[in-house]
Amino acid sequence: MKFKRAGALILSAVVLASAFAGCGPSKPSTSSAASTSSQATKIPDYMNPVGKYPITKEKITVNAIVPLNSTEAKDWNSLLAFQRLEKMTNIHWNFEYVDSSKFSDQVNIRMASDDLPEVITGGTDLTATFEETYGPTGKILDLTNLIPTYMPYFSKRRSEVKDIKYANTSLTGKIYGLPDYTISSGNIPSLSFMDKKTLDKAGITSIPKTTDELYTMLKAFSKIDIDGNGKVDDIPMDSQGTGTLRQIIQPAFQGYTGGSVSDEWDIDATGKVVWMPLQKGFKEYLEFLHKLYSEKLLDNEFLTIKSDQFAAKVKSGAVGLFAGFTPTGLAGTKMEKDPLVELPALTSPTNSKQVAQQPNWMATTAAVLTKSCKHPEAVLSWFDLFYRKEGEEVQNFCGKTSLLGYENENWKYTDSTKTKYVFIDPVKSYVELNKQIMITYGWPAYIDNSPMQAGGLMETKISQNKTNYAPYYRESYPLKYVRFTNEENDSITTAQTDLDTYLNMMEGKFINGQENLSNYDQFISKCKQLKVDNLTKTMQTALDRYEKAGK
Repeated sequence: MKFKRAGALILSAVVLASAFAGCGPSKPSTSSAASTSSQATKIPDYMNPVGKYPITKEKITVNAIVPLNSTEAKDWNSLLAFQRLEKMTNIHWNFEYVDSSKFSDQVNIRMASDDLPEVITGGTDLTATFEETYGPTGKILDLTNLIPTYMPYFSKRRSEVKDIKYANTSLTGKIYGLPDYTISSGNIPSLSFMDKKTLDKAGITSIPKTTDELYTMLKAFSKIDIDGNGKVDDIPMDSQGTGTLRQIIQPAFQGYTGGSVSDEWDIDATGKVVWMPLQKGFKEYLEFLHKLYSEKLLDNEFLTIKSDQFAAKVKSGAVGLFAGFTPTGLAGTKMEKDPLVELPALTSPTNSKQVAQQPNWMATTAAVLTKSCKHPEAVLSWFDLFYRKEGEEVQNFCGKTSLLGYENENWKYTDSTKTKYVFIDPVKSYVELNKQIMITYGWPAYIDNSPMQAGGLMETKISQNKTNYAPYYRESYPLKYVRFTNEENDSITTAQTDLDTYLNMMEGKFINGQENLSNYDQFISKCKQLKVDNLTKTMQTALDRYEKAGK
């Protein structure tokens, strides 16, 4: 399962009223390397000095191809943030929209035919492999020498965050793309929630913190009428497939796996790449889930259930503990009435230290400029606004807008400490808000959403991740960001597909009892036949290369 940003809160931009009174954002300290470089470089005649607004002396238009999905506004230039940014910068965007499901194919067709827009944005639809393929051809621009001058804020990010610097650097040391990086205490791909009323009905007074306590709670759920229909026929725990269970239950037995390519890879204490089914604890993880399944504490349809069926079960109120990407689409309006309680990081007898997933997320290639770009300097200056730090200066181009919109227009603080807030009617949710303010997919940015977890937004108020998970976060998963050569990527793709197919099949069979866990050794032998050792060596080579570049 690929690691994805919870709630798709991918883009942010705030342009405050002071910006239109001739008060543009100030530049980072001139003592920085980025600023020194800016002073030494001659700025093109069509631009104002870097850090002064508008960016260009006369209005320019930039053509871009972008992915569009059903949750986005159909016309991005109708969005308030783009309108305000255009007034501030003198830059207008002419967007060519492509259905997100067809975006990658369409972009590759355009690249092959040399029919290039000036800018391509794509979030996770563009990859490091895309950069490695088209960068050396000259079809996408080498930004290495432009970024220090025209992107002082982004340059600062690269110097501060190792993952950004090295994930954003090609195998030849070039910079071709602009990343999308998010910090969020609530940014965990899958979470588990319970209705407070269900806990009370079952007599559960403390939230489980261990796998044993989780088992005890689910047994209690199995003995009560969860949905109130007069029958004890409900589902103690539900999940759609094994993916979410790997993220909720597996860390208790092995820690969270943070690998690139596929999430069953990790790095051990000695710095060596390991495949987790070969490591201590994976069999115990399967045994635990088999126990839940065999006692019908885990929905016996979880392996085959479709997303709409899963959501229907949760919305019916018949599920005690449900696991999913976000509770919003599952629990619906139920969240407004019944408070949800989040399951914290779990521990088990096989692993005394709780481990949770990293809260930070990054798409390494959220945007590229092509050789057709007429004003690359101005475009980079425009994108640089999205790499400002939350609360760093008077004007804020990051953070709240992706979640809330504009203060005193879409939301307002309700306390003097400025930690709690409410929407200003008629806005009800960030999904609705995104269609008015800004897009939520496919844009380069640096966003710190962690301060938002304490607020009153429906989609975030139920999350207590900062309290429940923060003490157990791992700070870095370099395997997520290592780059592979085209040859390495080709060899990995085929082998990994075969291995994943087999793993997913056997994982389900071990859990539902179709395959006895006494046959675990045969399972491992088959994985070795599928070249798991060769995959490990390839990933180790890439990791060593990554680590060497960082020293």
